[in-house]
Amino acid sequence: MNLQELNDLDLENIGSWPKLAKVLVIAVVCILILGGGYYYLIADAITRLDSERQKETALKSQFEIKAAMASNLLAYRQQLVELEEMLQAQLKQLPNKNEVAGLLDDISFIAADNGLKLNRINWEAERKHEFSTELPMRIEVSGDYHQLGKFTADIAALPRIVILDSFKLTEQTDGEVAMAVLAKTFRYTPKQEAK
Repeated sequence: MNLQELNDLDLENIGSWPKLAKVLVIAVVCILILGGGYYYLIADAITRLDSERQKETALKSQFEIKAAMASNLLAYRQQLVELEEMLQAQLKQLPNKNEVAGLLDDISFIAADNGLKLNRINWEAERKHEFSTELPMRIEVSGDYHQLGKFTADIAALPRIVILDSFKLTEQTDGEVAMAVLAKTFRYTPKQEAK
C-alpha cells in the first residue's frame, strides 16, 4: 500500500478498503479505546490503591505500637499503682493545715534541745504553686558551730519535709556563731483549693 492508495481511501466506504488499512484502523481505534479506558477507569483506581496501601502501612505500624503497649498493660498498671503509693507517701510528709503550728514547735524544741539561743522565728508570706503552697519561715539562732550543725541535721531528720535555704553565718564577739536561715515547707493544695 502506497501513499496514493491512502489518499484514495473513502471514509464512507470502509468495507472496500484494503485489508491492511482495515487492520491498521482497527488497531488504532483499539489502542485509543484501551488508552482512554485506562486513563478514565484504571489510572484513578491505581492512585486510590496506592493511597490505601499507604494507609494500610500506617495502620499496621500503629497497630504494632498499640499491641506492644497492650502487652505491657499489666506492667503499666502495676507501675501506676506503685507511683500512686509513692506519691501518697510523699504527700504524707507534707504538713497539713493543722500540723504547720506543730512544725514551728518542733523547730523551737530542736533549737532548745541543741543548746541554741532562738533569736527569731517568723512565718513569711505564703507562695502558691500549682500543686502546693510554699510556707517559708525565717529562723535566727545562735550557738557554737557544732550546735548549729546538729540543729540543721535534726531539722533534716524531721518526719515532715523542711528545706533549709539561704544560710547566713556571722561570727559574734563572744565566740558564738549566729545563723539566719530560711526554712521552707510545703503544704499540698488539692486542685479544688488551687483555683
